Amino acid sequence: LGLLHDSSPEQIIVKLDRLLESYGSHGAIARKNQISNWFLMNEIEQLKTMSTILPTIFLAVAAFLGNMVMSRLIATDRSEIGLMKAFGYSNWQVAWHYTKMVMAMCGVGIVLGWLLGAWLGRVNTEIYADLFRFPLLIFRPDPGVFAIGAAVSLIAALAGSLGAVRHAATLPPAEAMSPPAPPMYRSSRFSQSRFGLWLDQPTRIILRQIMRSPWRSLLTSIGIALSVSVMVMALQWIDAIEEIIEVQFHQTQRQDMSVGLVESQSDQTLREIRRLPGVLAAEPMRSKSADLKAGHLSHRGGIEGITDNPKLQRIYDAQGDVVSIPPEGLILSTRLAEKLDVQIGDSVWVEVLEGKQPKALIPVVSLFETYMGMPAYMHIQAFNRLMGESASLEAINLLVDKNQLSQLYRSLKSLPKVSAVTLKDAAVEEFNETMAEMLMIYISFFAAFACALGFGVVYNSTRIALSERGRELATLRVLGFHSGEISYILLGEAALLILVGLPLGCLMGHGLGWLMTNAMNTELFRIPLVIKAATDATAVLVTLGATAFSAALVRRRLDHLDLIAVLKTRE
Repeated sequence: LGLLHDSSPEQIIVKLDRLLESYGSHGAIARKNQISNWFLMNEIEQLKTMSTILPTIFLAVAAFLGNMVMSRLIATDRSEIGLMKAFGYSNWQVAWHYTKMVMAMCGVGIVLGWLLGAWLGRVNTEIYADLFRFPLLIFRPDPGVFAIGAAVSLIAALAGSLGAVRHAATLPPAEAMSPPAPPMYRSSRFSQSRFGLWLDQPTRIILRQIMRSPWRSLLTSIGIALSVSVMVMALQWIDAIEEIIEVQFHQTQRQDMSVGLVESQSDQTLREIRRLPGVLAAEPMRSKSADLKAGHLSHRGGIEGITDNPKLQRIYDAQGDVVSIPPEGLILSTRLAEKLDVQIGDSVWVEVLEGKQPKALIPVVSLFETYMGMPAYMHIQAFNRLMGESASLEAINLLVDKNQLSQLYRSLKSLPKVSAVTLKDAAVEEFNETMAEMLMIYISFFAAFACALGFGVVYNSTRIALSERGRELATLRVLGFHSGEISYILLGEAALLILVGLPLGCLMGHGLGWLMTNAMNTELFRIPLVIKAATDATAVLVTLGATAFSAALVRRRLDHLDLIAVLKTRE
């Protein structure tokens, strides 16, 4: 039914149910409670969460990188800034010069982001059109979205660079034109220790440089850590999906196939199917849609009746122990119990919407964990008594001989009482295919971002360090240090900071994973926080590959260093 804009669906449903009750109606269902709409709304909620959290992470990283790069660039341009001010340039003009530089870099990123965003939007639209079987789903980007994205990105870049630009604008000319005050050179306990004396001279140069610029070194390590953390957060989804498949399709649902029946059948149907060739075990089930209410809270879902000690559809509690099915009472998923705000010992008012539509106050006797949906279970005999019926069933779970699976499938499809046959392996394969397509795009994007982030941090750090210390390195080269030792001094510092950032990045990745999994939880899906050691290792190796490539580029530039040009005084 289509309703007027200002009408109340709840009031109309009450009147419809009263009008159609004598005709056997099971009750009108509002669109928000329909299964297809429920799936779609949960997906939209997850997309809203991702559209809030992920851009925040990316923009924070961009602001951090902008601050790090501009701070070191301005430190390198220190004397030029003083010269500009000595010639009459105001603080505002100097600040505007570097602000335009930030805006130019951001402008290139905005254009690339528009192109990449349009492509990703089209790909996602095609995936969702196929996943939800939309008859028509057109990707029609709003120009306002592009404008908002550009504005937010520009604001983040300017905010990240604000401190560095402000420092450049307020630097006094006389102070800027003179070289920076040398750091305090003093002998430390480390340099006089047995380990410090054991190290060779290039290694001690590396350690001294790191200890004399602790904040700069810390920021570089944090930049590497952010790269690793983004990669861990992306790869964590593979671990989470594998965990869901293992728990839902292998530990909980142990049947090979499920058989749906045309209508409620007696135990005779169960005995007939058990005698079919290839059937190793069979367990009955029945389910009815129902409203579950506790005080002012309610949930429209269903109740499933299962046997007291099911082998093919097990239920686990929060500790991972198998939950036995008591002869009376309701067993609720923890998420449903949270929604109804009930605990073990509380009672839930149940209104069954099918059959004789019984109503009863039933106690909650146990809770269990699940990653999908919000199911509720009862002992099948207690469920039959609630429905006012003798022993009956509506579905059967089967454990079958794999060698006779095809023959059994044909036999079941030929039975008039059977309405549907679902193969678990086919369901798992379809689930994997659907999730794999979406995950590959998601992970590929994050992997590219993490690699670009790691590459950018190391390349900019070492490239600016080469500009800052080119004269020192050239002097060492003239004094007899060979090119390998010079490269070791420059790149060894970066390598040490990378090694510090890798474990820190894994820890930050676990934190981001926790944030994402908690934010993405809906009534339909709960994403477990599962991060395997292989995930951390993969993130570390990918980051190492990206940083090694950037270091190789700097090493090539270092090998072609013009000693005469570098050693000339800048004056």
